[in-house]
Amino acid sequence: MTRPLLNAFLALSLVFAAGLAAPAPALAAADARVDALIRPCFGVLTDPTLSTRCKPAKRKSGGGGPPPLRPPPTFIDCAYARPGQISDAIARNFDGVTITLTSSNGRACEESVVINRPARIVGDLRGPVRFDRPLLKAPPGAPCIRIAPSVWVSLENLTIAQYEGGSAPCILGQSDELTLGNVNLAYSGSGGGVVLPGDSRLTLADSRIVARSQEAAVAVRGRLRISNSTIGAAVVGLKAAPTEDAQIDGLELVRLDDWTGSRRSAASAGLVLADIAANDLIEIRGLEVTGFSRGAYVAGAGEVAFTAPVVRSADWALLVEGPSTRIARAQLSAAEVGVYAAAGTTYVAGANIQGVMRSGIFAERGAQVRGVDNVVYASKDGCAALKTGFFDGALTCRNWYEAPELGGVKGQPSLPTFDSFRAVLDDEQNVRATQLQGGPDLQGGPGIAAPLPGAPVRPSNSGPSSSSGVSPGGVSK
Repeated sequence: MTRPLLNAFLALSLVFAAGLAAPAPALAAADARVDALIRPCFGVLTDPTLSTRCKPAKRKSGGGGPPPLRPPPTFIDCAYARPGQISDAIARNFDGVTITLTSSNGRACEESVVINRPARIVGDLRGPVRFDRPLLKAPPGAPCIRIAPSVWVSLENLTIAQYEGGSAPCILGQSDELTLGNVNLAYSGSGGGVVLPGDSRLTLADSRIVARSQEAAVAVRGRLRISNSTIGAAVVGLKAAPTEDAQIDGLELVRLDDWTGSRRSAASAGLVLADIAANDLIEIRGLEVTGFSRGAYVAGAGEVAFTAPVVRSADWALLVEGPSTRIARAQLSAAEVGVYAAAGTTYVAGANIQGVMRSGIFAERGAQVRGVDNVVYASKDGCAALKTGFFDGALTCRNWYEAPELGGVKGQPSLPTFDSFRAVLDDEQNVRATQLQGGPDLQGGPGIAAPLPGAPVRPSNSGPSSSSGVSPGGVSK
């Protein structure tokens, strides 16, 4: 090889070698950084103080936001509850949550509860449910409970009170499903105790409602199931417009004496069932009505069946206006008319009608009454003064003084008031609890004593009737 070619080859080799060696500083710097990060971790073996540099960083969850809030507790002691706590516990929990109320010192939860989702509110039952120990008390002028539309709610073992309701009802809902089981409700105002004006469902079982109100104590449109319950009302007890088959078993309606002598008492009614849908069957068994001017008024296109109704101290005991009404084994005490048939066909069997001055059974033009084994005990002027209208069936009539005692009580004792009736119901709860427990006290709960001698007992008959000569059309549908 000639020298020029050799020199050129050596120059090219040096250039190529220089290109390979050029990245060395960069690679060395990267290696140094990695070595600086990992070397202390190996040094932990000989120097534990270096361990803090080797701990992994905490991983952030949920994009770095705050952790989700835990739902509030569902067991509330009303002795320490803050306003709005029940509503908050329902709103921030799951559908169908059960809220349990108790009171360690007898204090009530003071709140107008808002229920916006399906829920149950139950009392921590350690003694009988009493009116004088409410667990939930509404502020003046506010509802006790407001229910959002299309929500089911169950209230159990509670006493609910609103003594200054104003125009606000105690329980207000719309198109809801409401169940009251072993509930006491005391309401004073002009709005009514329970108001469900939409297509709702009301189940009332083993409960007591006392309402001093110009409106009905209970007003509902929709489905209806009632068993073993008591309603005390100043004007109207239960006013309903059923939209399907309904059952009423063991319902007692008592008029309060707070407004006796006024026009309200003259137009009062215990049970009002209006706008009964066609093909629907309303079964009413064991109804007791005391002291209302109109004992029961039923109207609509469906069928109604009364079994063993008892009406005391009414002006007009039973007023019926529908295509088919059946009345069996009725015990009726009325100043004016026992059974008034305004339309349709009414079947009356085994009725005992006492004290009437105008008619035992009266049929308007176009109405048909078919009766058998009915007895009327006429008042004062006797049977000759009675009228039957267009009813010409067989009817036994006897003098008023031959009538048996209706309800087993002589005379007509005065009706209870808003305050006294609540006390009577409390006494009954105490006696019932004592009988169930087999002793005077409930273990772990407040003392349950038998009523003292001379304590008021629940009236089995009513006060004087408010005979006013008002036509049956005075009952609003």
